[in-house]
Amino acid sequence: MRFMDISAADETLVAQLVERIQRKILTGEYRPGQRLKQVALAEEFQVSRTPIRHALSLLEARGLLDGAQGNSPVVRGLTAKDARDMYRVRAEVEGLAAELAAEWITDAELVELRRLHERFVQAVSSLQGLRGEMAHDISAQDQEAIQQEWVASNGAFHAVIYRASGNEHLQRVIADLRLGASGGLMAMSAFGMYRHRMEKNILHHEAILRAFEARDPARAREAMATHVLESGEFVAAWIEKQAARSA
Repeated sequence: MRFMDISAADETLVAQLVERIQRKILTGEYRPGQRLKQVALAEEFQVSRTPIRHALSLLEARGLLDGAQGNSPVVRGLTAKDARDMYRVRAEVEGLAAELAAEWITDAELVELRRLHERFVQAVSSLQGLRGEMAHDISAQDQEAIQQEWVASNGAFHAVIYRASGNEHLQRVIADLRLGASGGLMAMSAFGMYRHRMEKNILHHEAILRAFEARDPARAREAMATHVLESGEFVAAWIEKQAARSA
């Protein structure tokens, strides 16, 4: 999506601000009920109020802010129920995408999907390494890069499936959902994943990939829906833990 009244460079800045503000909301640094004032945010991030205004508008669209206070929107408190509701919707639409993709995916896309799965497995291995004995020797910047690689490899795997569905309308719906709060929550909760959960993600991707290789639409839909719903349960549990810590 492009912003009608700002330059391409400013679009990049707005996107960066959205991710930075979203991170602060999801980690609880900006607490539910807190008013986010444009002037204060502009000073905090050392930018003008214009990109801040656009970023806040996008965050409101994602369901993270309530605009009832005009120029000072209020941070919404996302509950475990919110997460489960979001992921139920995603399970339906992403399950449909997988069902369609199983019918239309090309051999080249299958090769790409297998390559991305192997990249995802490596990213999981790196993420697990952050919990090992050498974790204290890894810089905060490198830890962030490892987490982002997990997010990127996971996203790339799913993107091939959405594209292979051949349904542009469905792809737009999924993009809107993944750009919303549920996508941000998954990224934030990734570092809190325990080993069993990470390994289960790998098994889910394997099941989806095997369904595609078998050209089995029903099996692909079921595998994707299971994957998304179980991810939603993990995110909901993560929200509950965050709430308990801040109580």
